[in-house]
Amino acid sequence: MIDKDLEISKEPLWAIPGPIQERLRASLKDRDYTHFLLCGLYSAVSIVFLVLFGLAALYRGEAAYASVIFGFALATFGVYTIARYTRRYEFTRHFLTLLMAVLCLYLFYTGGTDNSGPLYYFVFPLVAVFLQGFNFGLGSVIALLLGTWILESGTFGFDVERYTNTFVIRVTAVYLIVAVLAILFEYFRVKAERELLLSIDDLNQLTYGDINTNLANRRLMEKLLVSEVNRARRYPMDVCVMFIEPDYLKVQTARYGSLYAHEVRTTLAELLRKNLRLQDVPGIWDDSRFIVMLPHTLPDGATALASRLLAECEQQQFMLQGQSMKFTISVGLASLEAQGVDELIEQATRNLLQARKDGGNRLAVG
Repeated sequence: MIDKDLEISKEPLWAIPGPIQERLRASLKDRDYTHFLLCGLYSAVSIVFLVLFGLAALYRGEAAYASVIFGFALATFGVYTIARYTRRYEFTRHFLTLLMAVLCLYLFYTGGTDNSGPLYYFVFPLVAVFLQGFNFGLGSVIALLLGTWILESGTFGFDVERYTNTFVIRVTAVYLIVAVLAILFEYFRVKAERELLLSIDDLNQLTYGDINTNLANRRLMEKLLVSEVNRARRYPMDVCVMFIEPDYLKVQTARYGSLYAHEVRTTLAELLRKNLRLQDVPGIWDDSRFIVMLPHTLPDGATALASRLLAECEQQQFMLQGQSMKFTISVGLASLEAQGVDELIEQATRNLLQARKDGGNRLAVG
């Protein structure tokens, strides 16, 4: 009996330890869905306060003002509800920020209650940066300030005597102070997040595994391909290479967010581990393509394997925010035939492009 501490590991050399992988995955949660949850939190708070302000306006007998406030509350609820069913999370935060900006301009134009409407400007920088992030948030803050100055000049029939110059200057100053603080906070938050991503990139360079799929990364695949092709040309042996790419990945990711791409990649990685032999090496080539190296494999055997992967992929499904999702793949296959590594990769790439051009969900051998 071999002591447990002396047992030889059966894991591939590119396998990343489970605890490290889980911690890194937790740090890279889907950003689009996180923004959507933040938008929901903001929407709930906004609707509650708008309803309270509307009820207070009704109590004061300001029916017209109350109807406008209720209208903004209803619009906020509508935007979030539409986004929930269409899953266009990226646009939700921009529409909600736009609604807040329009409300601020309306309150500045009308004065609100006892000319206290401009006080809501102090909330806008926090909302814009909170929902839109650094770049878009900064743009929204500047745009609202410019729009307000245009109104203050008397445009669109604005009553320039509504506010004193001192009041406008004080509101502008406090608005800018709040904006600078919010933007600085977001800047350092983004900087910390960027440093985390850079540390993950550094880890990828030090290891041979892809963190998200736990397959071999491109750095390792290039080394293995050179070694295997040189050995095959010397002895001689058969080697095949497959490029695999999920169909319409970029289109679907734009529609459903990056969580879709993550689920597709992890599902496909699990499918490869299930169907490949121990000597076959699956890996990640780039953001959309998988690569599989098949040592000691004739083109007929590789074609049979690719056909099986195509058939099984059609049966795969995963849950994305309560909805069952499916996907298909395109496969480009290339065999050694006394070529070098560059020619082998080029042939597999051409065949993959041909499979995609023919409509996807198919194999191209060339």
